[in-house]
Amino acid sequence: MVPPQPTDAAAPRGPRWRDHDTVRTVALVVVAVAAGWFMLQQLAPVLRPLMVAVFLAYVLMPHHARLRQHVGTPASLAALAGLTVGALLLLAFVTYASVLALRDDLPRLQARAADTVVRAERAVAENAPWAARAGDGPSESRVSGQVAELAGPLLSAAAGAALEACVVALYLLFLLVEGSRFPARVRRAYPPERAEVILNVAGQINAAVISYLRAKVRSSLVLAVPVGLVLWVVGVKFALLWALLTFLCNFVPYIGTVVAYALPVGFGFLWFGFATWEPFAAAGALLACHLVSSSVAEPMIIGNAVGVSPLVILGSLAFWGLLWGIPGMFLAVPLTVVSILVMDHFAETRPLARLLKGG
Repeated sequence: MVPPQPTDAAAPRGPRWRDHDTVRTVALVVVAVAAGWFMLQQLAPVLRPLMVAVFLAYVLMPHHARLRQHVGTPASLAALAGLTVGALLLLAFVTYASVLALRDDLPRLQARAADTVVRAERAVAENAPWAARAGDGPSESRVSGQVAELAGPLLSAAAGAALEACVVALYLLFLLVEGSRFPARVRRAYPPERAEVILNVAGQINAAVISYLRAKVRSSLVLAVPVGLVLWVVGVKFALLWALLTFLCNFVPYIGTVVAYALPVGFGFLWFGFATWEPFAAAGALLACHLVSSSVAEPMIIGNAVGVSPLVILGSLAFWGLLWGIPGMFLAVPLTVVSILVMDHFAETRPLARLLKGG
């Protein structure tokens, strides 16, 4: 007897991945992500300075609101924009001049680096012959060539930073001029209910970003000023450049602290050598500054201003660093905070936003 064949109605359904709607949705998401990644990479020269200018405008807007009550809007904008643009240009040119001076001192650094490597290789060969490297040519010429290779990219990076600072200053000038007009334009463009919703979301974003940036600027200054003073007192060259680097690196969580400590300390040992007390004093004093900042000053100043999970911060650093390089790492935390606030406003993405927030 032949068993009855199942009808079409009773036939088991195929796997979920064969559903046309699911496949179409996944394909659209993949295409959208790829297109977004490509566009962000291509528009990086425009978007990077614009984002930096936006966050600088967040820092300056509260001061503008207080100052215009006393001197009026035009004078307040002129004063704040002029001071900020001048400071950005001054920092850009100081950095570029320091890198040019560093290039002039390159022969001494090459000789010191080669001598340090030769001493280290000699000590290893005498005390642990089994760990000595096979000869790849004279160590002096090899190390000098490696140091010289770093000078070109470093100078190009400094020139690019100076040019980008000029673009940031131009964007910032227009943002300060147009920022006070934004609420009126939103109310003219949308119905009253929709306009109030948009302005409410914008207000929440403004409050969160201003809180984070204000706290981070203060904590960075608390760290950068003592670092610059210590390096100046000890006699490490380019103390202003290292202080500026410390200030900027403090905006990059976790990784920035390591870079801000290792670079000036490594330069101090390379400049003075290991036979003097200066590099050891600088290393100990800078370590104390970073420990006090990370364990006492920064928690007191910042507190819970960020409100984002540390794992999410690390993922954000990896994503924006891969996309926009070092400037992307500086912008990672503010962009993540803004994204979470926007997602928390919509019912569809609110669970994801609450998942990304710190507990």
